[in-house]
Amino acid sequence: MGPVIFVTEIPASRYYLYEPGYEPGGVTGGKWIGMGSIVTASVVAFFRTIPPFQFLDEDELERLAARVSLEYFPNKTVILSAGSDASDALYVVQKGGVKLSVRTEAGDEVVLDVRSEGDIFGLLSVLGGDVARLDVTALEDTLCYSVPWAEMQRLISEHAEFAAYLLRTSVTRYMDHSLAEIRARTSLLGEGERLLYSLSAREVARRPALTCSETATLQHAAQLMRAVGATSLFVVNGSGRAEGIVTDQDFTAKVVARGLPLETPIRAITSRPVISVEGDERIFQVLLLMLAHNIHHVLVTDGGLPKSVVTHHDLILLQGKSPLNVARHIEQQVNLDDLATTQQQASEMVPLLMREGARASHITRVVAEINDRVISKILDLARQRLGEAPVPYCWVVLGSEGRREQTFKTDQDNALIYADPPDGLRPAAEEYFAKLAAFAQEALSRCGYPVCLGGFMASNPRWRQSVSQWKTDFHHWITDPVLRGVQDALIFFDMRPVAGDPLLFNEVRSHSRELLKQATFFKSVLAHVSINHKPPLGFFRTFVVEQGGEHKDELDLKLFGTWPIVNTARLFALDAEIEHTNTVDRFRALSSAGSIDGKLLQELEEAFEFLTLLRLERQLQQMRAKQTVSNYVSPGSLSHLQRSMLKEAFQTIARAQSLIEQRYRSAVWAQLR
Repeated sequence: MGPVIFVTEIPASRYYLYEPGYEPGGVTGGKWIGMGSIVTASVVAFFRTIPPFQFLDEDELERLAARVSLEYFPNKTVILSAGSDASDALYVVQKGGVKLSVRTEAGDEVVLDVRSEGDIFGLLSVLGGDVARLDVTALEDTLCYSVPWAEMQRLISEHAEFAAYLLRTSVTRYMDHSLAEIRARTSLLGEGERLLYSLSAREVARRPALTCSETATLQHAAQLMRAVGATSLFVVNGSGRAEGIVTDQDFTAKVVARGLPLETPIRAITSRPVISVEGDERIFQVLLLMLAHNIHHVLVTDGGLPKSVVTHHDLILLQGKSPLNVARHIEQQVNLDDLATTQQQASEMVPLLMREGARASHITRVVAEINDRVISKILDLARQRLGEAPVPYCWVVLGSEGRREQTFKTDQDNALIYADPPDGLRPAAEEYFAKLAAFAQEALSRCGYPVCLGGFMASNPRWRQSVSQWKTDFHHWITDPVLRGVQDALIFFDMRPVAGDPLLFNEVRSHSRELLKQATFFKSVLAHVSINHKPPLGFFRTFVVEQGGEHKDELDLKLFGTWPIVNTARLFALDAEIEHTNTVDRFRALSSAGSIDGKLLQELEEAFEFLTLLRLERQLQQMRAKQTVSNYVSPGSLSHLQRSMLKEAFQTIARAQSLIEQRYRSAVWAQLR
């Protein structure tokens, strides 16, 4: 009989492999055995794809497979504890996930990293050899291969590429996450300065490096630079490595001033040595080099060979990508063409914020703030063209824009409320606001906001009304609810003022809030609408995906993920008379009110953050691949940890929908179904 997995009652609650016949008495009493005699091929296949083990040949992988052990850690198990004895093995996650964290002096937990399938942990502990440096905790039921430290020492000493990878990507990984945490907790750095610490030279460099041989003439070099509009040129040797640099200023100071013939070799004016960095170096180091050497160009290399160049101008542009500077730039524009160009910086800003580790809800709020300023500027341009409005008005935004939850895919969702005009002014008011809304729709389209296919825009007369007309609409929706009408009205319960007179909005909102206090039937219909889309999980927690069509084997993260959470937050908030429109704000206000289970609200907020970030990441990938931006994702494209978190998010949604059914179910539901 071969080895089996044996469950032992030990402090770590681990499963170990034991040879039958041995009597395990804890970690020291049992005999760990290698994996060589069982499923060796599968173990080798696993390690073959995992760095740094992928650098080993087949013989080494088979030898390794015979020496590793498989360990099981139930969810929330503390695998390593900071300050305890050092680990005697390196761990490789086979299934599941773990978090690496430390505790501050104030007792706060700082999560440095999350490791999932194929990732390693425990390196700092085994390298130190005395105590564990970090807390490592299982985020779910987790299986890990453990590689004995003696075996790791041998591999490090005998395989240079293996050792280099460990030092390059594992140790520095902790440093990077530590710096990210420091940046997140300090207010001393401006947004542009924070980007200097987080971006690499490769990400900032805007131009490829222009090169020529040292035998090239001044005339040829000048022609090369002029052809591409370059301000620098790098002189390379026979192996392709840069030995010198020539800038546009060199032609003025050294060629024109000295009267050098055009046939002079370029080496006559070349400056040496070349100041360069590898592509993964932080851009902050580039800034330091520029300051130290009083230069404006730094070469970015790939394996020592010229790749691109960072200029002083690039760093100036980088400062302009902070949200504050983008907003200021928008407000400075005086025509629509320049405004449309400036607005594009907002989409460029989102990937930078994601890299900074900003929460998904923070990113969408930044996007909303930028969009608000674009709308305000457009309305200001409209006023300059059309003149002053005949009566006060308020421009409001709806749906995700009203909740400050826009991602990359943001269409126009807006409406207009204007003061009830005197009888003689009504025709003039209707004409003016029709022109205003038409101008705004066209301007928003030019700025990259597509029109709403459902027609929820102020350019639609249905959603461009006086205060009294809006009050009539809300009275009808709330006191005489029908399924289709409530479905259409949902977007208006996330209404938020952006420009104009907010008192008009407040008047309409106060009217609707009074109506909601006694609107039991309406809330029941709203509850039914709110749980229309059930989480796409099968009986065995398998994902239910599209079976055919364009999105075969994918699921909609908005329709089945964020949307049910948004509906839940809206329903509970309206019932509790909470005026916030943002989903996270609604959950936190509900938690303070104490009317809903706080643990469920916290889990819903966490699920919403995760799903929103997943949507942002997916849409960013689509944009970079020049694909149509959508909310669909294939579960198979996610890491094991992401799939696990997605299932947990869907289960949280299911619990919330169950609570809604318990609270709001009424006899009318049978008819609605």
